[in-house]
Amino acid sequence: MFLHFECTYRCNMKCVFCNIWRKNIYEKEATTQEIKQRLVECYDLGCSITSFTGGEPLLRQDIGELLEFSRQDLGTFTGLVTNGILLDKQIEPISNYVDALAVSFDVNNKELFNKTRGVNAFEKVKKNIEHAKKMGVDLDILSVITNETFQHIDQTIEFAKSLDLNIHFSPVDNVPREFMDVTDAQNLKILEDSQVLQKLNEEKRNYKKIHFESDYFRFQSLGGFNNVIRCSSASSTVSLKPDASVALPCPFFTLMVIKKDENLKDAL
Repeated sequence: MFLHFECTYRCNMKCVFCNIWRKNIYEKEATTQEIKQRLVECYDLGCSITSFTGGEPLLRQDIGELLEFSRQDLGTFTGLVTNGILLDKQIEPISNYVDALAVSFDVNNKELFNKTRGVNAFEKVKKNIEHAKKMGVDLDILSVITNETFQHIDQTIEFAKSLDLNIHFSPVDNVPREFMDVTDAQNLKILEDSQVLQKLNEEKRNYKKIHFESDYFRFQSLGGFNNVIRCSSASSTVSLKPDASVALPCPFFTLMVIKKDENLKDAL
C-alpha cells in the first residue's frame, strides 16, 4: 500500500492553481512522536511506500527526523515532493533518507515562473536543483502544464536535458478540497489536449526522460475530478493529514476522518 502524507498545509509559495495557501486552515500539526506512531500504524497496515508532501514539507522543523524514521527505522521506500525553495537547507537528510525526490519546476522562464508560483523564487529553485544534482541527489522535475507554461515547454525540456533529469508533465487541475474554494486552474487549462500530447510525444522521441500520462490529459479534458467518477484509491492508499488524522477515501473527496487518537487498524 501507498502512504500519502500531507505533513503540513503551510507553504512558502502562492501558486495560482493551488488552494492550500489561500485560507488560514492550518490545523494544529501533530508532534514528531505522534507522526512516528502513525507511521508505524500505517506500516503495520502494509504501507511500504511513503510520500511526504504538503503544503511544503520542508517547512516542518522535524522533517529530517521524520524522513530518517521512515527510511531507516521502518525501511519504507521514502519519497518527497517539494517546491525547492528550502532544498539547500535540507540537502543532507534528503540525500541520506529520500529514495525519490521530486521538485516542482513548471517553466524555465523567470517572469512566468514567478507569476505562476506567486513568489520571486525562480533563481533560487533553479540553483537548488542544480546544486542537488551536483551533490549526487537523485531527483526528478515536476512540471504543471498551463496555457501559459506550454508556450515555453521547449526551454523547460532543455533545462531538464542539461542536467539529465527525468521530467514529468501533468495538466493543470483544480484539485478539490472540502475546505477550499476553487482556484484559477480552470482559466489556465489548455482546451485542446491533443496539441499538448502531440508535442510531448514528439519531444519524447528525442529525450526519453520525458514522462506523462496520456489518459490523464484526456481525463482532464473531459472535466477532471468530480463526485461521480469512481476511484480505487481507498483500497491502495492511506491519506495522512498534518494533524495525524486519516482522510477516507482521500484528502480530495473526504467522506470520513479517523482522528489522530484513534488506532488506525481498529478504526478500519
